[in-house]
Amino acid sequence: MTTPAQADSPAVVSIDNLRFRWPGQTSDTVAIDELRLDAGEHLFVRGSSGSGKTTLLNVLAGVHTPTSGRVRLLGTNLASLSPSKRDQFRADHIGVIFQQFNLLPYLSTLENVTLSCAFSKRKTERATESGDVASTARHLLNSLNLADEFHRAPVNTLSVGQQQRVAVARALIGGPEVLIADEPTSALDADNRDRFLDLLFQEAEAQGCTLLFVSHDPALAERFDRSIELTSNDPDENGTEKPAESAA
Repeated sequence: MTTPAQADSPAVVSIDNLRFRWPGQTSDTVAIDELRLDAGEHLFVRGSSGSGKTTLLNVLAGVHTPTSGRVRLLGTNLASLSPSKRDQFRADHIGVIFQQFNLLPYLSTLENVTLSCAFSKRKTERATESGDVASTARHLLNSLNLADEFHRAPVNTLSVGQQQRVAVARALIGGPEVLIADEPTSALDADNRDRFLDLLFQEAEAQGCTLLFVSHDPALAERFDRSIELTSNDPDENGTEKPAESAA
């Protein structure tokens, strides 16, 4: 529910009567009546494997467009933009931490972090407010406890935990308003998971990012401001699971 105070300020993420259905399906994959996130809020999105959590993130990022309803980020209706302008909007305003990190193995740690600025003039401008892009990237990496000695190393020589921090720095550089994390702790044990979350929250709060964090692990929910759970329909008549997501 929207409070009077929230009504006076623009939402960073706003969803109204969102429905998303894959071609050929007879039921909605995503069904969310209303969702609003303000600047700096942290939302935990939980769902079992196959519930289509990543589909929701792709709709929010403008990779997919809704079948019906409306998704607005920073007041912009993403479906109203052309595909190329949606891509540019995503590059300018959204940072993504992928489950498999999606780092480029032939680039160094530093080059992986600075690469996202090459696709966004806006992020480049914000990353150079207190220096150049490379120095901003180094500062982020140091804040995430990745020492200088690793900055020039090929990223594929780093440990999984170190690569994870590189992925966070890449998502945060240039000050995106929205940070999307898709199962980034799935390969970590409990201790490393908690240390990673501490660092992620620290940096997201320092930059004022609105965070959407997806996981199947219910133990993480208590660390977030709010949470929603996505559920799946029963298997259809030919025995395959037909996912459906809902949130009030």
